[in-house]
Amino acid sequence: MDFKRIQIIFIITFLFLNTFLIFTYFDKNKSYYTSSSNQEIDFIEEMENENIQLPDFSEIENKVPYVQAETNNLLEENVEQLKNRSGTVEEDGSLYSSLLSNPLALSEEIEITQEDIELLDEFVISDQVLFGKNYRYFSYNLADQKIKYTQIANNIPIADGTSEIVFHLNNKKQVISYDQTFAGPVTVQGESRKLITDKNAVEILYQNDEIPASATVKKPVLTYSKTLLLEKLSMYAPVWYVEVTNSGTIEYKRVDALSGSIIRSNMNEESTIKEAVAEEEIKTN
Repeated sequence: MDFKRIQIIFIITFLFLNTFLIFTYFDKNKSYYTSSSNQEIDFIEEMENENIQLPDFSEIENKVPYVQAETNNLLEENVEQLKNRSGTVEEDGSLYSSLLSNPLALSEEIEITQEDIELLDEFVISDQVLFGKNYRYFSYNLADQKIKYTQIANNIPIADGTSEIVFHLNNKKQVISYDQTFAGPVTVQGESRKLITDKNAVEILYQNDEIPASATVKKPVLTYSKTLLLEKLSMYAPVWYVEVTNSGTIEYKRVDALSGSIIRSNMNEESTIKEAVAEEEIKTN
């Protein structure tokens, strides 16, 4: 037998087979990406067909790192520095609640105005609030009569309730009290990572039945949310924060900006309970 000839035939056959498999692989990938692209367009079209009002999405591809905050009792340790102090610190030092002796009168407009924000900005950086320079205006909830300021970390708001100032308003649109949490100084950890886009986040919510027909979706906001809590430190990851209004009811959705998974757990359940208790005390008084 001519073994050399057989060997050559095997080599040629092997090369043809490999070439065929490589072309098949790339052809399948091309089909997959084409299908994915068409599907992406379809989701937007489907939402528009269901009368879902969508915002203008950004074309920017964000790259953001994790940030870290060390466990601290800075509110409790510095509360004596406050001027006209009339509040209390929770036993674990995580929350400071204050009643204002002189309520802040905001404008008579139904929605919050730029003048209202400027007035609150002055109050936040005054000697009546601890670490106020770390916070920025974030949102106003008309139904709950609450104005929220959040701590800024790496130019991004921490919007999971672990570092915020929540102002409580009465029916005259006067600020009568506030609750404060503070994560403390934060540091960047590791390299920046590529995030999913704000449009991706909305599509993921829609695919998972989190956005009903005829709803209105506000432009998603890139935020930080606590993802790891240890004894001595906390890690915060980038999260898309999406406000969805349906039949007058506002819901806040969160999507992990790295993995694309929907975050349904409430990172601030304890603070929410404390706010409810504080509100009940205010009503009683």
